[in-house]
Formats: sequence, C-alpha cells, structure tokens
Amino acid sequence: MLRKLGLAAGPLAFLALANAPIELEGPARLTAAVSLLMAVWWLTEAVPVAVTALVPLVLLPVLGVISAAEISAPYANKTNMLFLGGLVIATAIERWDLHRRIALNIVLRLGGTPAGLVLGFMVGTAAISIWISNSATTMMMLPIALAVSAQFKHNDPELGQALAPVLLLAVAYSATIGGLGTIVGTPPNAVLAGSFSQLFPDAEAIGFFQWMMVGVPIVAIMIPLAWVYLVYLASPVGKMGTTVDTGLIRDELESLGAMSVPEKRVLAMFGLTALLWMFRRNLELGSLTVPGWSAILPEPGLVGDSTVAIAMAVALFIVPAGGGRDARLLNWETAVGLPWGVIILLGGGFALAEAIRVSGLAAWLGGEMSWVGQAPPLLAVAAICLFISFATEVTTNTAITTIMMPILAASAVAGDCDPLLLMVPCTLAASLCFMMPGGTAPNAIVFSSGDLRVAYMARTGLGLNLIAVAVVMAVTWFIAVPVFGISLGGAPGWALP
Repeated sequence: MLRKLGLAAGPLAFLALANAPIELEGPARLTAAVSLLMAVWWLTEAVPVAVTALVPLVLLPVLGVISAAEISAPYANKTNMLFLGGLVIATAIERWDLHRRIALNIVLRLGGTPAGLVLGFMVGTAAISIWISNSATTMMMLPIALAVSAQFKHNDPELGQALAPVLLLAVAYSATIGGLGTIVGTPPNAVLAGSFSQLFPDAEAIGFFQWMMVGVPIVAIMIPLAWVYLVYLASPVGKMGTTVDTGLIRDELESLGAMSVPEKRVLAMFGLTALLWMFRRNLELGSLTVPGWSAILPEPGLVGDSTVAIAMAVALFIVPAGGGRDARLLNWETAVGLPWGVIILLGGGFALAEAIRVSGLAAWLGGEMSWVGQAPPLLAVAAICLFISFATEVTTNTAITTIMMPILAASAVAGDCDPLLLMVPCTLAASLCFMMPGGTAPNAIVFSSGDLRVAYMARTGLGLNLIAVAVVMAVTWFIAVPVFGISLGGAPGWALP
C-alpha cells in the first residue's frame, strides 16, 4: 500500500512544488521539484531505488535545467569507479572463500566463553565488512551463527536460549559497524566522498586512506562498546562463565581445507591494493613525510584512488588462479552478480547533487537553513546525529544520505561553517541504526531467521543507537576535525562561492 501511495505522491509532490508560491524561480525550482519526487519515491520505495536514481537523466534535460551530457557524467565519476573496483575485489575474495576462512579463524581464537564467542563473531564480521558489503558479510556469517546457536540449544538449553538472539544481533551490528571503516565498506561513505567532490570541486577530495583514519577508529571504538552492551547490559550472556566447545567452528574451518593457491593470490592482490591506496599520496607522520608512489608519475594529480581500484579489478581477470586450475582469479560469469543497482543509485545521488549546485538551489537552501550552520558546532552535530540515526530506521541509509548531503553543504556555507563538520557526522550516523528490521540490510537478514522479535530488536537497538550518537560526536570532534582539516572558525576558502 505504501508503495502505491508513494508512486502517486511523487508526481503530485513534483507538481505542487513546481507551482508553489515560493521565492524560487527557474532551474532551481524545477530541480527542487525533481528532488522532492525522487525523495518520495526513495523513501516509499515506490519503484526500485536504482530506477528512481535514473530520473535525473530524463527530467532535468527535458525541463531545461542541465544538458544530457552534463547530467550523465556523475554516474561514472571517480567515486563510483572506486566503489565499483572495490566491489570487484570483494567478489574475488568471496569467490574463493577467503573471507570465510578469515572470519572463522578470528571466531575460533576468541570464542572460549559465551561472551568471548560473541566477541569473536563481532570482530570477525566487522573485519570482513570493512572491505565487503555488510549484506554479503551478514549472509556469510548468519548460517554459522545459527548452527552454533542450535548446538547450544541442544547441549545447554538455558545458555542456548540466551545466546541465540545475542549472537544474531552481534552479527548484524558488527556488519553494520564494520562498513564504516572504508569508503567502499558501505554506500553512504561513497555518497559523502562523491557528493563532496561534486559540490566543492575546489576542495581536496576525500582520500581512501584519509577516510580510513576516521572510519577504522570508529569501528575499533564501536565494536567493544557494542559487545559490552550486548553481553553485559542487554542480556545475561556475559555472566555465564561456561566454557564453550568451539568444535563446530573448528569443523567449519577444517572443511575449507588448507589455504589454496587462488586464496593466497587473492589475498596478495587485496594486500597490494590496500598498500597502493594508503601510499598513493604523501603520508605525513609528524615531522616525517613518506613520499607517495604517485610522485614518480608524469602528472601525479591525474591519478586517484579509483585508478588503483579499477587497475586491480582488471588484474583479477588477468592473473591465473593457479593450483592446477585453468581459470583466472575472477571471471565475468561471477562478476555479473555484482550489485549494479548500487552503482546506479550512487550515480543518481551524485547527479542530483550536481544539479542542485549548478541550478542555484544549493544557494537558496543555504539561505533558508543557515541557522543549522550558525548553531554552536557541537549542538549542530548532536542534532544531525540524532535526527539521522532515527530517520534511517524507517528508510534506507543511502537514500537519506543522498538527500541530506547537498542540504547540509548549502546550510553550512550559508551559516559560515565548514561543510564537512555537518556532512561527516551525518554520514557516520546514517549507518549506525540498530532498532528496526528494515533499518539496515544486516538487521533485515538476521530478522528473517525467525529467532528475533521486533520488540526485542527495538528495545535493544535503542540503547546502542544512543551510544552510537555519542561515539560519532566524539570521533567527529577529536578525530575527523584534525584528519580532514575541518575549520571550527568559519567556512574555509574552498567552500565560499
């Protein structure tokens, strides 16, 4: 029913805003109307979200806002290519079960007690989710968690009943948290990076390693906090000192056999990719500067993180799998299963951000919402985090981030505030929603197991939502500000018209 209502409400909202008596004229008004139509369709999922992302390609040129050539370019911008390359690399890791081996090894080493077992699942899931989509990571870990829960329910019913829901939430929560670690870990991160470059072309782009310097610390902080909260505050698991039989985990690991040649080669390719990302630009370590490898190129500024991602993605189709296999590390039959809809969705968001910028809508929005940028920084960050954290419980985090990026950017500039001070916490908070089954894909996946109730998820997730808001505020203030060079004394020069 909601989808049917949304399908009709979108065009009606477009017509209403296009003819509303407001002081907004020409391309800006039409862009606002198209944005509203897309927001309604995204929030209600009236049509597939990737299909909604194609709307700018049709309406904006037809309405005379921007040319077809200009609005098409953002769909293949460098952030989208970075995300595509990351997905290809993740697919190769999944093809040879390398991610499964890594996760099982971590769980086996930490799972001596019920609380330790939960920690093992959380650390293993987060470590994989940093590089592979949180949905794929959850689907990989869920059968293992269910098998372990079933074993406990058979051998120790009391412990099994207490552990089962905690283990499922641990997988979902840690998959969501782990995605914050890198730009390719979850779509909202890529939305921020792409929208920022689109809206502020004079600013230095957000680098892959630069984001890791913010994303990895928040993962390292949130995983222990979520673990303590789950096993000691939200359940009695932490008080159960029973020794855990990890035989099932060991059996799962042994079933994988010895590490194969393709696994070793994929691991080497993955490690090389990470190193190339980290050391592309000069690395400042206090008084020591480690020169980046791009400095040896004729034009270092023409090379980006997307260059590395696509180069390594192409290499995976070339490097032989080895081990007596007549195959490459990746083939096209496997690659066609990539979530291409996410690439289109990101492109649609970047296209909308570009239209909002060039049409003059961004400047108008900034004037109308300048109070956000003028508010005390800490208060503004707190308000954004709280709003976004709970808003994403009822809509997709990618959609809400896409909608909010140009609005917050314009508000910040109008209020003489650094745009990143508002955009970064919004992005982080968009991924940290733990209450509802539809809040994130990991929540929906574990809920589908049938071992969780909505009331239990909402009650448990509420506390973690509030913890996450506090962590995002702290990380923004003490880590993101110095890492991104965020100005606390007004808008930087690259943000001014």
